[in-house]
Amino acid sequence: MITKINILLYLTTIATSVLLIACTSNIDTDYNDEFDFTQVKSYGIFPRESKFTELQRMSDFQRNRIELAIENQMDGQDFEYKNFEQADVIVTYFLVGNSLGDLQKYNKGVMACLACSQKEQASLNAGIRRSMLVIDILDSDKKRSVFRGFIKVDIKEKNTSEENQAETVQAVKQILSQFPPKQ
Repeated sequence: MITKINILLYLTTIATSVLLIACTSNIDTDYNDEFDFTQVKSYGIFPRESKFTELQRMSDFQRNRIELAIENQMDGQDFEYKNFEQADVIVTYFLVGNSLGDLQKYNKGVMACLACSQKEQASLNAGIRRSMLVIDILDSDKKRSVFRGFIKVDIKEKNTSEENQAETVQAVKQILSQFPPKQ
C-alpha cells in the first residue's frame, strides 16, 4: 500500500541523489606517458623549510590538513613514505586562491612547463580556477611533474574545521585515486 510517508521517502531519496550528483566535482588529470609509473613504490613530500613551501601561501593548519590527507591516501594505495631525497616520486600541492599568477610561479617551481610561453602557460592552466586543489607528482630525479590532478574544493572560513577537513580529504582522495594512471 502506497502511503504519504512512502512517497515522501521516495521523493527525498531522489532529491538527495540528484543533489549528490550535482555537487560532485569533476576531476581533471594529465600525465607524462613516457614516465614509467610501474616503477613507483615510494613517495615523499618536500620538507617545510624547502623552497617549495615558499610557492604556497597557506597556513600551517591548511598545509597539515593536505599533507595528512596525501599521506593517508598514498599509504592506503600501498606506497611507502620516504624522505623526499630517497623517494621514487615527490607529491606536491597548491591551493589556488585569488591569484592565478601564484599558480604560474608554482608551475615553474614544479617544472610543470619548462620555458613555457604565455600561450602554453594558459593552456596548462586552462581548466584550473580559483578554489581548486592542484596535486603534482614529481619525478624525484628530475624534480619535474609527471602527473597532475586538480579539482574544485569548497574550503571556506564559514565552514567548520570538520567540513573543511572532509572537503580536503575527499579532494585528495579523488585526485590520487587516479594515480598511477592507467597507461
